[in-house]
Amino acid sequence: MVPEPDTYYIDPVHSTVGFAAALQDLVPVHGRFSNVSGVVWVHEEPATSSASVTIETAGIDTGIERRDNHLRSPEFLDVERYPTMSWRGTGVEATDDPRTWVFHGVLTLRDRSIEVPLTGQFLGDRAYPFGAATLVSCSAVARIDRFAFGIEAMPPSRGAKLFIGRYVDIYLDIALINADISFFTQRFMGNPVIDKR
Repeated sequence: MVPEPDTYYIDPVHSTVGFAAALQDLVPVHGRFSNVSGVVWVHEEPATSSASVTIETAGIDTGIERRDNHLRSPEFLDVERYPTMSWRGTGVEATDDPRTWVFHGVLTLRDRSIEVPLTGQFLGDRAYPFGAATLVSCSAVARIDRFAFGIEAMPPSRGAKLFIGRYVDIYLDIALINADISFFTQRFMGNPVIDKR
C-alpha cells in the first residue's frame, strides 16, 4: 500500500526527523532536527518513485544547549562548513509485508555521499484540514555509521569507551501534502521551506 501518485511536499510543522545515539554504548540519547524540507514524487509505478530532502544541520536539538553547540562544532556536524545535509531517494522496493517498503537513497553529510535505505510504512491519508489537499502520513527508520561520514569524535578521557556511539538510529514521522504549502510554513516557521527542485 502506497500513496496515490502525485507530488507531495514535506510539512515541516507536523513532521519529525529524530535520532538516537548511545552514551557509552549503553543509554540512548535522543534528539531531532527542527528544519526539514523536501519533495516526494510518487509515481504510477511505485518502484520508480523518488525524493529530495534537505535538513539544516544547525537545527539539531537534544534539549541541552551546551551539548547541541558541541554537536554543531567541527568535531561533529561542523555546521558552518556544512549547513545542510540531504537525502535523495532513488527508488522503492516492496517487502513481504504489503505495508512496509524500502526507500533506497543516498545521504550526503559533510560532503560524503553514502547509500542509506529507509525502511518504512505508509500509514494512510486524510483530507488536509487547511486547504483543498490530501495529507499523507509515513514513518521510517534507518541506521548510519557516523564514522563513515568522517564524524569520529572520540571519548573525552584516555582509555574510556566510546563516549558517543558509532551508530546512530534515525527515525522519521513525516507529514506530506500534495499542494504547495509555502504560505502555511512561512506563517508558522518564518521562512519558505519548499524545495521544488
